[in-house]
Amino acid sequence: MMRVNHGSRARIGAAAMLLCLLLTACAADDSADTGDTSSDAPAEEVAATDPETGDSGDAAGASSALAQAYTDDPAMIGLDPIDPPADLIEVQEVDTSEYAVDGPARVAFAIQAPEFSWPATYNDAVTARAEQAYPEAELILSPTGLGEADTQIGAIEDLLVQQPDVLIVTPLTDVRGPIEQAAAQGVPVVLCTGTAETDAYTSRVDRDNYLNGAIGAEWIAREMGYEGNVVLLSGPAGTPTAEARLQAATDVFESYPDITILAQQATNWDAAEGKTAMQAILAQGETIDAVWTDGAGQATGAIEAWTDEGLTVPPFAAEPLNGFLRLADELGFPFVAVGYPPSQSAQCLDTAMAVLAGEPVPSFVNVEVPIFTAEELADWYRPDCGDDLWLPTPLSDEELVEQGLCDA
Repeated sequence: MMRVNHGSRARIGAAAMLLCLLLTACAADDSADTGDTSSDAPAEEVAATDPETGDSGDAAGASSALAQAYTDDPAMIGLDPIDPPADLIEVQEVDTSEYAVDGPARVAFAIQAPEFSWPATYNDAVTARAEQAYPEAELILSPTGLGEADTQIGAIEDLLVQQPDVLIVTPLTDVRGPIEQAAAQGVPVVLCTGTAETDAYTSRVDRDNYLNGAIGAEWIAREMGYEGNVVLLSGPAGTPTAEARLQAATDVFESYPDITILAQQATNWDAAEGKTAMQAILAQGETIDAVWTDGAGQATGAIEAWTDEGLTVPPFAAEPLNGFLRLADELGFPFVAVGYPPSQSAQCLDTAMAVLAGEPVPSFVNVEVPIFTAEELADWYRPDCGDDLWLPTPLSDEELVEQGLCDA
């Protein structure tokens, strides 16, 4: 049985156990139910590696796929190819033979605070994946809580004291120090959904967040007719994921001389902060032609600010959270949803286990995501489910009901 050490507490939630069953199905069958009724909607990819073989793919293929994503992903919503940034990641093959371990592995994971639905799902997904695919491993999870960006370095250092075989880090601040400390101790590091200003890590599993931000911005620009005022509501200031998306959006809008960035505000991906920021911007009385956000949380709050004033909601860029899709269904505003599936944490664990198997891994694994507009709303929105459901979901309809996420 997999052992989970969460600070001083053992924790395997019921959600993780249910996710476990679906993750098994996803790994074995590409046609596993994602809760989506459209055959054209992309199924969520869960495993970056095959737990039986440790195969995480080759670097050349990963590099080619990343470059091709700048053409293929915008095409999902009829956009032209996006020019990759000059510093586009160059994927290398990493020899991990020195990290191979005999016997049960000790995996330390600096996770996120589950104060809202995305990190809660993210944390449950990795726990479930460990239970399902690596029952002999010990998963050591960091304690979490509000303000963790200020305490994450200490939490990672505490994980390293426990002498893990591999460390997985979700960077919420500058974690260069503890990553380099881990490398000095001979502990390989896998970055999960974030970046670090160091090359001391072994592999990074993430979505190319610059691409995500650029796709949303290019769609907004087209929807505006390439002129007018746009508002940018980004995630936490200083968090690598949010900063990459914001930089991409800024680059896109500044490339169109007739588009003005009227305001930009960091919102911590929080609905209340999104609403407060939007209220303040609306109070200025300026014309707003569209709103770009990099997350569904602040988007739902911002939309509430518009409706409270009795205003017609303009085009929005956000993520496929059921609560956001519900508002789009009720209010009928144009939108683009660019996904960032929380279950990618399972891919991070798969990559870490491949490292401990001594298998070569790519230095970067780009996570595939759903991208769709209001034209496909009926294929994705689940009116029978609650606002906190992230789509696509790795849970079956039966499990969604058991979790209380959907009605029977």
